[in-house]
Amino acid sequence: MGRQNRSRKRRDEMNKIKKARYDAKELIRLKKTLGLLDAEGNEIMKDIADVVDVKTAKEIKRDAKTREQQELIYEHQESLEKGQKVKVTNDKTGVEHVFNSKTLKDQYGNYPAWFKKKKTAKRLRKKQHSQTKNFKQAWTTVNVPL
Repeated sequence: MGRQNRSRKRRDEMNKIKKARYDAKELIRLKKTLGLLDAEGNEIMKDIADVVDVKTAKEIKRDAKTREQQELIYEHQESLEKGQKVKVTNDKTGVEHVFNSKTLKDQYGNYPAWFKKKKTAKRLRKKQHSQTKNFKQAWTTVNVPL
């Protein structure tokens, strides 16, 4: 048997009316948050440039690229720096561990107890990926296989 559309059509009409009413309310709420309306609801005429910083898609992409390049340069500089040696004694065993502040490994090659295994594996994968033969600087952490 077929389904009757009469009630569905009526419901759709009512939903359209509701949507128009809610859209008007939402627009007023948005204007208040942006500061384009005062407390009484009167519009304050402002230039859009004063309220919002308008950028084109090219500018956004350019900014993102420069930010990624800065991050890669910073990571490269960090990789060149040598870490400091930090001595920590284990309370239970009394063994003294000398940790490197950069690699977080001790003299035995182990990570500290608070360091998580998954995080260690993730760091190793990123490190191995960055050391591959055909590593391109344009790649970001988004494209790194994790």
